[in-house]
Amino acid sequence: MLLNYTIDGFENIQHQDYYSLQKIINKLTNLYRLYGYHQISTPTFETYDLYVHEDSIPCDDLFKLVNHQGKVLVLKPDATLPVTRMAAMNHPNPDEIIKFSYQTNIYRNFSSPEMIKKEITQIGIEYFGNDSPECDGEVIGLAILSLLEIGIKDIHIDLGHVGFINYLFEELTLSSFERETLFQYIENKNIGDIACFLKPLNLSTAAKEIIVKLPTLYGEPKTVLKEMKALCLNEKMEGVVEKISEIYSHLEVMGLANYISFDLGFTNQMNYYSDINFKGYINNWGEPVISGGRYNNLSEKFGIPRPACGFAIDLMKVIDYMEQENLLPIDTQSKHVIFYDDADKAMAYTIANDLRTQNEISEVFMIKSDWGFHIQSLRENPLYKNAKIYFLSKGNLCIAEGDQYLSLKFNEIKRAVD
Repeated sequence: MLLNYTIDGFENIQHQDYYSLQKIINKLTNLYRLYGYHQISTPTFETYDLYVHEDSIPCDDLFKLVNHQGKVLVLKPDATLPVTRMAAMNHPNPDEIIKFSYQTNIYRNFSSPEMIKKEITQIGIEYFGNDSPECDGEVIGLAILSLLEIGIKDIHIDLGHVGFINYLFEELTLSSFERETLFQYIENKNIGDIACFLKPLNLSTAAKEIIVKLPTLYGEPKTVLKEMKALCLNEKMEGVVEKISEIYSHLEVMGLANYISFDLGFTNQMNYYSDINFKGYINNWGEPVISGGRYNNLSEKFGIPRPACGFAIDLMKVIDYMEQENLLPIDTQSKHVIFYDDADKAMAYTIANDLRTQNEISEVFMIKSDWGFHIQSLRENPLYKNAKIYFLSKGNLCIAEGDQYLSLKFNEIKRAVD
């Protein structure tokens, strides 16, 4: 019967996972603060107009509703657009440096059967007003440090650049359909399909050979850089090579270059990325847990031309991995439960308050059955697994130790805490 009240794609977060989630959020928020990022929050609802002309998110993927004024709203499907809007509204100087961090939920009604989850818990950063390789390096470095900070070490970042392929295609006469098809084949690394698709096209043999090599541009950065240089057909492509080379050098300075792989053959679902884009993986864990990149043109939508770079972490994917690998922070704080007779109520609450002043969790309940029943009920409840249990009756205080009840003086309860 309870299944009638559940919604596919949304999940409850149980108490232990919620404790772990909050600990992780606190650690990451503090990390970003140390790098100068200011924590902000944007509304759960956004106007439909903000997304209707964005080709990065299909309209069918939006959760829509109409308010009492007849205005169409959507549950926030993306974090970057609202944060960019906030930056433009509150910081109209396009030359101003702005560094924001956030933690939020986004909502996407994915039509793909492989995408089950509809609500995604994210934490991330956005860095506005800096178009330098050092900015990109800091953002990518913080993505790496985020996972290291919470105890995940077996990680790597795939770094790409949407411009390298685009600048190549600018040299060629390709229709929109041909470009999109090639993008898909390249991202999926279907070299055979690429070769077959290129065969009837009116392109030079040299151009076709370069396109076929694009899916192989991944792996060890310095090796890939050499291969990229050999494939450049114009100055813009050469500029891409120089840019990501400088970013990689900055990551070497940060001591994080060993976590980087290059992949110039992947694109990103969020089409507003204009430059570098990257995905963060936990090795042998399948889907990426981090997605980010540079979006230099997005702020112009709100009338403020301003470069920007950022990333978001899918926190529940991270939680799932950490739970499997026993890496989650666990709530081990002791809990004190005091059962009391009605005549001892005031003393029970005094003892509980004294415990709380020592930062000890303390609960009180009236005795309504025999002591053994209360102990058994708590022991069967996982929320009270490690609780210390006391009974206060006729002015006497006892602590339950196994099958025994040991008397305590009121001033000795601190000994039980310690």
